[in-house]
Order: sequence, then structure tokens, then C-alpha cells
Amino acid sequence: MVKLTIDTRTVQVAEATTILEAAEKLGIYIPTLCHHESLKPYGGCRLCVVEITKNGRTDLTTSCTYKVEGGLKVKTDTERIRKVRQLVLELLLAEAPEAQGIKDLAQKMGIKESERLKAREHDLCILCGRCIRACREVVGVTAIDFAERGYVRKVASPFFKSSPDCIACGTCVYICPTGAITMQEVDEGQSAQVPGGNEIAGPARIIDNWKVGLAMKRCKKCGEIIAPEFQLEYLRKKVNLKEDHFDICPICRE
Repeated sequence: MVKLTIDTRTVQVAEATTILEAAEKLGIYIPTLCHHESLKPYGGCRLCVVEITKNGRTDLTTSCTYKVEGGLKVKTDTERIRKVRQLVLELLLAEAPEAQGIKDLAQKMGIKESERLKAREHDLCILCGRCIRACREVVGVTAIDFAERGYVRKVASPFFKSSPDCIACGTCVYICPTGAITMQEVDEGQSAQVPGGNEIAGPARIIDNWKVGLAMKRCKKCGEIIAPEFQLEYLRKKVNLKEDHFDICPICRE
């Protein structure tokens, strides 16, 4: 166990615990955006910065990536920290001014849109990378990645075409903090246009950002929709299940 001090409060946590996790144990709020408990620490947005004092020297670091050490002293709300977080949120507000999550966080922290930064229009993505990391770490697929550089950098499918590896699981949609990724459920008897592609008849699922449209599989017993056929086939092969394993839904299998 490791003992450290956070905002004058002493806490004892297991080794390999991050400062962010230790602060959460004390009920101390540290804002985050790129961080998610299901993903490996990333430290991309820099919003979770804290001040640490070690061997008489004080530095800024990201609390989601820094592992606790014995005798470490941490401050989570100083003038220096507030200035950094203010700058980060001003940049994010300019990057995605219509993202409700960013606006709510900025309002909570008393930060307004910067007059010196020109807001980017019609873009909710803040390049936090959560969708990319979730695709790799949780789903085990590399369907998307960062493309381009600098101001035009974005998350995209390979060559900006329909991603051949996307299984339309929707993980990227659920984990995105700003709603930048959208998904459509196409009902039976209806059809919808896949971005950059052909029409697809329902039941189907479309992930707009990655230009993917996949047919849904129905349970052969009750007729209820289970999941995209391609997703189930991917899972079947990965776990080495029988070819007919997903012909019946989990409820009918009981």
C-alpha cells in the first residue's frame, strides 16, 4: 500500500493506483474528458492536470496517468491548475462549440468561449481518441484511427472509405463524450442510405462516420433481432464457437 496526501488529506491506496483514482476514493472531483474507466490511461486532453510535489520540486502532471508514490503531495485546485484547465476548455470550446458535454463542463467551471479563438463549425469531435482506443482495447478491432495532421486532423476509417473491419457494435458511439459519432437503426420494411455507399434494407445498422451499413441477424426461434450479422460472425470465430451458435438469441437458448 502507498500513502500520499491529496489536498491536505491523507489516503492509502494500492500500488499502481493513479492519482485520479486515489482522488476519487477521497471524493475529490477532477475533471476529465479523454479518460474512461474501461480504457487504459491516455492523458490526451490535459484537463485532469494536478500539481505534485516530490523531493521539494513541484510540477504539473496528468492525474489519470501518474501512478501514486509514497510521500507524494498532490494539489487538485490551485491558481496554476485553474489557468491550465481554462486554456484547455477554451481550446475545446473552439474545437467543438456545439458539443453539449463541453459546454456543460465549461459552465460548471465558469469558463466562457474565448474571443481570441475562432470556433470550428459543424464538428463535435475533440480528438480525445476514446473511440479509437475503445475499438482496439475493448472490441479488439482496428476499424478507425487518426488521419491527417495539425488543424485538419480527424478520426476516420481507412482511406476515408467504408471501414472493412467495423462490426457495427456501437461501442464508439456510446463512449464518445460529445456525440460526434452517430448510428442509425433501420427497421424492417425501411431502407436508408449508407454515407458514401448504397442503400441498405432493414433490419440493419449504420455507423455514419465510418460509412458502414450491416444487416441485422434475427433469432430463428423468436424472431427478435440479436445484433449485426458481421459482428456475430466476428465473435463466433474469435471465441471458436459452433457455426450455428448465434442462430438463437441468449433468451431462447436458456
